[in-house]
Amino acid sequence: MAVPVRGVPRAALRRSIHRVLREEGRQQADITVIVIDDPGIRRLNRTYRQMDRATDVLSFCMETGEDADRPLLGEIYISIDRVREQALRFQVHEDEEWRRLVVHGCLHLLGYDHHKTAERTVMRGKEALYLSARQPIQP
Repeated sequence: MAVPVRGVPRAALRRSIHRVLREEGRQQADITVIVIDDPGIRRLNRTYRQMDRATDVLSFCMETGEDADRPLLGEIYISIDRVREQALRFQVHEDEEWRRLVVHGCLHLLGYDHHKTAERTVMRGKEALYLSARQPIQP
C-alpha cells in the first residue's frame, strides 16, 4: 500500500517527467516514482548493482512493449534521505533536488548512461536543459 510522503512536490515531478518524455519523443509512456529511505535503496543497490551503499536514485527499465496503449517505461526509486541531505549539501531547495533526481532517473530509463564516458556530457547537458526554465525549440 502506498503511503503519502510529506514534502514530495508531486505536480513538479509530474511536469518534469512529462517534459523529458515529450522532448525525447516518448510521451506515450508511463513512469512510476517510488519514494524510499536509505536502508531500502541500499538493499536495492546491493541486490541489483552489487554496491553495498545507499544512493540517491535508481532506475529500472520495464518497458511492456508496443502493444500497450501507454507502455510502462519503468520505475524510478528516489531516496528521501538523500534528497534531504543533498539539498543541504548543494544548498538548493528540496523541490529542486527532487526534480534533479527524477530527470536523472528518466534519462536512465531512456537509455542514457553517465557511467559511460562518451555519454556523460550528453546526459549532463540534457539534465541541465530539462531542469532549466527555458523551453527547448520543438523540431
